Amino acid sequence: MGSFIEWLQPFVDAIISTIASFWDPKKRIYYPYLVAAFIWCLLYYQFKRTNRPAQSFRAYLKYLFSKKIWLHPSALVDYQLFFLNNLLKAILITPYLMAHMAFAYLVVRWWEAGIGLQDNIQWSTTSINLSYTLVFLIFSDFSRFFLHYLLHKIPFLWEFHKVHHSAKVLTPITLYRMHPVEYFLFRLRSLIVFGLVTGSFFFWFRTGIEPLSILQIHLGIFVFNIMGANLRHSHVPISFGKILEHIFISPAQHQIHHSQEERHYDKNFGSLLAFWDGLWGSLFISRPNEKLSFGISQKEDPQFRSLWQNLWMPFKNLWLWLRAHIYK
Repeated sequence: MGSFIEWLQPFVDAIISTIASFWDPKKRIYYPYLVAAFIWCLLYYQFKRTNRPAQSFRAYLKYLFSKKIWLHPSALVDYQLFFLNNLLKAILITPYLMAHMAFAYLVVRWWEAGIGLQDNIQWSTTSINLSYTLVFLIFSDFSRFFLHYLLHKIPFLWEFHKVHHSAKVLTPITLYRMHPVEYFLFRLRSLIVFGLVTGSFFFWFRTGIEPLSILQIHLGIFVFNIMGANLRHSHVPISFGKILEHIFISPAQHQIHHSQEERHYDKNFGSLLAFWDGLWGSLFISRPNEKLSFGISQKEDPQFRSLWQNLWMPFKNLWLWLRAHIYK
């Protein structure tokens, strides 16, 4: 009986974690962030009313919460993958957290081995924490961009990233539509960024380091989420305008990234900052009244409709790719 309960515990933890995500400030779907996204939608609605024929508020709510989107077969796969990745997290969370601190410690030791112990830099606590906040945000955002870029450009990684792009409709839960292999890669990215930045700051300043935060959340991430990050995966095409979209990635720009149109392929890899896409030549500015269709090619779409297909097909396609290119 005891072994059965132990076997069942990760599933219970995954259920709790999935539900608790809406009350966890560390999650993008934390309910105040969702409320903020809804408010941005209402502001967008008011803007549309002044520029187009009036639409009733009731009709707009129906547009936002359409069953055709939220109960679409593609959205149901989003929800299943969200739970599955929470199950993996429930199994791996303790070693994952320990690895973060262990890697930060290794970075400190690498600095010591490379240049020896140094006198710590004498900055005020506020200056240290502000610098740490900015450096961490920039490193984290660039690492997200670069990993996302690699997921598109390296053929065997693209096979796993197809799972995310196979979404036919977008909801805030589509963020979590990841193959477990991609989920692992993004967790590894997080570990590396935390270790490099935190370990380096500790080596040079030899003091406790805390990012500027709200609700114990990194200030930059909090602002990103409260400013409508959930609308990136939605059917509400909010643009920041031509000038700001050269600085920040808008929801409309990320929706372009999910577009099936060939001219939108491999555009707007960024999460927060648009600079990286500008440097890599992948920035695409949104246009008013652009109609988008989401998903992968019509040829591949039937391969990614069920949970099982989304889990299995990347491995099958990877094997076919290896056989064609490596094992000729």
